[in-house]
Amino acid sequence: MDPLALKDILTAMEITPGEAHLGISISKVTHNKFAADHNTLYFRRSRKTFLDGEKLKGFKNFYIVTDASFSNMEKLKTEQIIMVDDVMEAFYKFTSYYRHLFDIPVIAVTGTCGKTTTKEMIKHILQKDLNVQSTISNKNAGYYNLRYLMGIDEETDVAVIETAVAAPGHMMETCKYFFPTIGIITMIDVDHTDRFHSFKDYIAEKEKLMKGLNNNGTLIINIDNPHISSMNFSKYRGEIVTFGKSKHADLNIDDIVFDEKKMHFKLNYKGKSYNGSVPGLGEHNVYNAIASIAAAIEVGINMKTAIKRLASFQHLDAHFQMIESRRQVTLIDDTWKSTPASLKSGLSSLKKISLPSQRTIAVLGRMSALGIYADEEYEKAGKLIKDLEIDILITKGTIAKDFGVAAIQAGVEKEKIYHFIEVEEMKTFFDTFLQPDDLLYFKTGGNGKDFDEIIQYLKKDTKQSRE
Repeated sequence: MDPLALKDILTAMEITPGEAHLGISISKVTHNKFAADHNTLYFRRSRKTFLDGEKLKGFKNFYIVTDASFSNMEKLKTEQIIMVDDVMEAFYKFTSYYRHLFDIPVIAVTGTCGKTTTKEMIKHILQKDLNVQSTISNKNAGYYNLRYLMGIDEETDVAVIETAVAAPGHMMETCKYFFPTIGIITMIDVDHTDRFHSFKDYIAEKEKLMKGLNNNGTLIINIDNPHISSMNFSKYRGEIVTFGKSKHADLNIDDIVFDEKKMHFKLNYKGKSYNGSVPGLGEHNVYNAIASIAAAIEVGINMKTAIKRLASFQHLDAHFQMIESRRQVTLIDDTWKSTPASLKSGLSSLKKISLPSQRTIAVLGRMSALGIYADEEYEKAGKLIKDLEIDILITKGTIAKDFGVAAIQAGVEKEKIYHFIEVEEMKTFFDTFLQPDDLLYFKTGGNGKDFDEIIQYLKKDTKQSRE
């Protein structure tokens, strides 16, 4: 952030600056007490946060916004303590003030799956022409929002923010930082239903993106997703841009073709057809690409440029990442996340890229917490494994065993299902079980370190076999 006058910040929070506040410059704003420094404004957002004035008195021009007293307050100058009735109300007045110092487009990306990839694709397209501020990797929790907001400055041309919804209230919380002007909903399916009373409530939370856009601006939506199409758009006054295979989509996906390491697509837009490709496998990858193209167009990038730049996009690790292993076995690391939608997409892609001579082997850990929908979704996954004719199912962990139970109920032979608890026994199993040309697909919403260890073990064997 660029330095701000303390008197302007206080005025924005509807606090009358005192004489001692005049001429003071603030170069850091934080809600992390461990980030205390000179010329810092600190918001004590929870009364449970222990503060000690004795330890803070050495910082020059250090100011605390609080609604409760704390230890050794008397060690600080009176003007350093800015007492308010409601610290969170004051905090959001500040975020609104800071955000509106900059007249730039802010793109908010939400959805059950595809948020991170779509955000990264947009950034990839835009950053050759524009200075882009964006969320980092999948670090989209509310804790990081202030840091990302403070990263916007006079040099920033556009911001791209991944908007997570893991519990009620998360959508509007993020929008109260960034006040987006462009919104994207990639797709919606069951997720985080351990934190919502129902899937309907989860959808309603995603729908609040429209309110976050002040029912204005541009909203880009996946028209093929029934949960998005069923939303209430009656109050939305801005422009709605649709994408998908539907012939009614503004950005119509006319054809999708799998290649060895990329996806080819044909896109119809405003009476013209465009051919493009994007690295990475899976139909969902094309949907993410089209959503990113739609956002780039809204910011001012032309269609041909956006498509050309996508061709050089590099995916983040563990997103259907193909890795060569020993015995000519191909590992597919898709352990970034496991939800019903992402698992379905991953298994479908596994089957589409496999050759008749290859065994398809799914190695699954549990899905992310699903609450009351867990039994139903594991049953669906078991049936999917049967319908796709996945050759071998391997599960890791107590909860993941439910995949095997559901698969057997769906008609998969018991001899094709293996279950493990310990990492070492899985390593021993793979040492004798794997055959040349096997496709080994890894997916988990938990046991991440265990899966990383197994994948690294199989990669390590590649080096040993060459020596």
